[in-house]
Amino acid sequence: MKSSKQILGLPVLNIEEGKQIGEVKHLVLNPQRGTVDFLLVGDGTWYLGLKGLPFEDVLGIGEFALTVADRSSLSTVNECAGAVDLLEKDLRLPGIKVLSQKGRLVGAISEYYISEDTGEILGCQLVPANGEKPAGIILRDHILTYGRDYLVIKENVEDVLVTELMEKDAARTGDLKSKAKAAPAPTPAPGAAPQADAGEKQSGDALKLFEERQKQYLLGKKVSMQIVADDGEVIAEEGEVITAETIERARAANRYTQLTLNISE
Repeated sequence: MKSSKQILGLPVLNIEEGKQIGEVKHLVLNPQRGTVDFLLVGDGTWYLGLKGLPFEDVLGIGEFALTVADRSSLSTVNECAGAVDLLEKDLRLPGIKVLSQKGRLVGAISEYYISEDTGEILGCQLVPANGEKPAGIILRDHILTYGRDYLVIKENVEDVLVTELMEKDAARTGDLKSKAKAAPAPTPAPGAAPQADAGEKQSGDALKLFEERQKQYLLGKKVSMQIVADDGEVIAEEGEVITAETIERARAANRYTQLTLNISE
């Protein structure tokens, strides 16, 4: 789960090359489904405008970067089916006023949270009409309408706000496309070795392949800035040629992502 502020501004990393290809500039919301359907990415070619990235093409959203398989995930906005229609609806949640279904002004939204796996809006942070600080989070199943001018919610939602949003809270309605309808794992026969889930195995294989490709891409490149660990240890100096040892030091110090985003030929 990520807030919109955690996603906006993230570098977009092409894992095929281990190279940054843009930065997240805007989240395109679908008011009918209550989802993020596209992200608009600035790729440095300002004269060509922002590029569209379908949410389904996002491989992962981490603390330091958002990852896609390759550069082909980005295309012009006009080439993204449905993106222009959603942009014309112009749904923006931060700052939108909140009305109850009986027409009572409840407050305004200051932030919203989405599922990293599905792009679904899990909840919206409510600031009361006569307050300055958030009172809590409105869960997805209490939201009736995502309008351009108002977010319409069920009556008396203020009584069931949550202070900390967990995906399991939003999953109560069965909206999340993950665990709700998953079949139970078969019980292994006595003495049998535990079997890895096929999806987990494929995911693990893909991750290993990505890491190996990224490592090969990094080797021989130069570090474009000094990389320093939390304890002050210098992981790599600016201009240093990256070796296998450099990569291991960066991983051990939790500076691997920073290393991948600061390289030069």
